[in-house]
Amino acid sequence: MPATIVQLRSRAVRSAQAEASAVVAAGSCEALPLVDRLQRRVRYLRVSVTDRCNYRCTYCMPAGEKDYGPRDAVLRLEEVVTVVEAFVAAGVERVRLTGGEPTGRRGIVELVAALARLRGAAGPLQVVMTTNGETLAPLARPLRDAGLAAITVSLDSLQPDRFTAITRRGRLEHVLAGIDAALAAGLPVKTNTVAVRGFNDDELGTIARFAWARGATPRFIELMPMSGGALFVPGELMPAAAVRERVAAEIDAPLQDVPARDVAGLGPARYVAVSRGPWAGKALGTIGAMTENFCAGCNRVRLSATGQLHGCLGHDDAGDLRRALREHGPAAMAEVVARVLGTKRDGHGFHVDGTGGPRKSMISIGG
Repeated sequence: MPATIVQLRSRAVRSAQAEASAVVAAGSCEALPLVDRLQRRVRYLRVSVTDRCNYRCTYCMPAGEKDYGPRDAVLRLEEVVTVVEAFVAAGVERVRLTGGEPTGRRGIVELVAALARLRGAAGPLQVVMTTNGETLAPLARPLRDAGLAAITVSLDSLQPDRFTAITRRGRLEHVLAGIDAALAAGLPVKTNTVAVRGFNDDELGTIARFAWARGATPRFIELMPMSGGALFVPGELMPAAAVRERVAAEIDAPLQDVPARDVAGLGPARYVAVSRGPWAGKALGTIGAMTENFCAGCNRVRLSATGQLHGCLGHDDAGDLRRALREHGPAAMAEVVARVLGTKRDGHGFHVDGTGGPRKSMISIGG
């Protein structure tokens, strides 16, 4: 293993232990229950480890090159560990690493290993990841060995030309190899498909069967009007109910809701299962942010790659954890977290005509 990676891991762990101990000693974490003003308890933290991506997906970011800003604005890996440690001490049970594209962040395996060693009152922290899968194949087993608990891979089409069109840069064969490598490594896999009417709506059943045949769980996501609606095309939104109807028709079998107690995980997806036929018992998830609002049960906050803490995907307001941490140390984070939770909204402003979305882009917050 390269010496620089060993030093990074050792530095990150030492920094996390020392700085998190300072937070707890100061009482800030223990004194701050992660409960927002509507009494929703935060158990799930999404962390963008980079704002850079090797794709340019049409629903995520505009065409052309993005102005990413200075690299020193991005949290260092040891700072990520420090922040997550503080949240775990306060009750977070799961962290999802996102991007940009998280597998493109140097030291990602070491970061997973450092986070997977954290423990809270509920037990070991569950570390999961969302990736576009382009460079996943060689990383799947190292990530699993480091302690990654599960992985979600974006898969918007099984037709190479369509896949390249929506990702602008992606190569389907690399993503499929990444999915197979993750499954071979023993990682539970979910696939995420943004359902777009008139683009991939004729593939939804095919994608579901592809996932089921490999032991993965397919999920389908509604388009959201991020970037101020600039990337949202009216008429392309496919409601979650229509997705379920389309899949049921394609597999010629009804879908039934799965009781919440039978669904593992802390995310917003609604799960249904096939009730009969060759795929009986297989589940799929839908995330209907536009037409099946789930804000009332929100248990998440999001940390951007630059250390901005967002209480909601659908709003632009955020608290600056990076500044608090760098200028005043870990104990100063408590005030920022309290302010964000104190203003966490009771719902987003998305409208089906593409208005009401935040100015921030999906790539800047990791979905």
